[in-house]
Amino acid sequence: MKTFHLRYGGTKLYFGVNAVKNLEREVSSIEHATIVTGKQSARRSGALDDIKNILREKNIEYDIFDRVKPNPTVEMADELAEYIWKKSSDCMVAVGGGSIIDTAKVSSVIALSGGSARDYLEGKTAKRFLPLYVINLTHGTGSEIDRFAVLTDGIYKIGISSRYTDVSIDDPGYTLTLPENQTIFTSIDAFFHAYEAVTARASNRFVETLSMESAKLIGESLPKEQTIEEKEKLLYASMIAGISLDMSPAHIVHAIEHALSGLNPELPHGCGLAIVGARSIYWIHRHSENSRKILQALLSKKIDSPEDAEKSFREFLRSVGFEETLDDYGFSRDDFRDVEKILFEDLKYFLKRVDFRFTPEMLHDVLEKSL
Repeated sequence: MKTFHLRYGGTKLYFGVNAVKNLEREVSSIEHATIVTGKQSARRSGALDDIKNILREKNIEYDIFDRVKPNPTVEMADELAEYIWKKSSDCMVAVGGGSIIDTAKVSSVIALSGGSARDYLEGKTAKRFLPLYVINLTHGTGSEIDRFAVLTDGIYKIGISSRYTDVSIDDPGYTLTLPENQTIFTSIDAFFHAYEAVTARASNRFVETLSMESAKLIGESLPKEQTIEEKEKLLYASMIAGISLDMSPAHIVHAIEHALSGLNPELPHGCGLAIVGARSIYWIHRHSENSRKILQALLSKKIDSPEDAEKSFREFLRSVGFEETLDDYGFSRDDFRDVEKILFEDLKYFLKRVDFRFTPEMLHDVLEKSL
């Protein structure tokens, strides 16, 4: 696949091997940057060194904020915004996956519009935001191309329409160092972006086109040895699924996962989606013709009944090495009521995005089959 760039929303995205070199022309007017990252992936992938070299060559001063963790909190976004103020940065460079990109999005808003992260989760409108450049390190987030951000507030994991990035880099070379489990988790995350977008009430023909292609690429490439060619396909699949999600937001599967990882932040996002996804597909498939189509794209075979949809997706998960359950993360039937309360009270807006009524009984069935 040739290197290319596109514009979507407010984002200019560069895609392909060595796409990071395009950052040089984008940061020419910057004086001081805050690099936002975690402790490992940016260093392990080589991306952090590449970014530092580009900034040095452009005589741009920088500081590194490397305290962002998975399932980031509102407190983390506030801490990052305060760091930016103290450093008088005039841009942010986020180097990482969804947690890092989402935190940077919200902090870039706080930095110029004021308030706290919780204010924006509760509906405060952003007036201005700091320029944000993103180097995406996973093939699952979609956050490099969509407008959403997800933060945790106590036990509640809340998604908001935050902002588009200014420039994003999707360079498949940086995903070669993803651990095997993260390769699986992030790819399944991308699949559910495509699956939920195309089975949502807001789906349209363009969403269908992108989602079907995304699922097809994931089905073909995830089971294979992870060469640069397969990583490029997975990264492309994730990016176009991110556009689908931006147009037609997630619903049942993401809502259940948000409730679960809010209760246990140690549950990786993509892992949680995979655990509850198969039985969720059973219920969605009963009401969506597009479920049939996208599963056929993923699995390269005809899928008819809801039972066949669930069974075939479970077989696909096993074929790529995924066999985790809710029990592995300490969940039991005693937690079902807590999940129900969060889902049907605090995250109920997710459930309005489908054309059928998802009931507490259906939720309990999904959780029971996921233990």
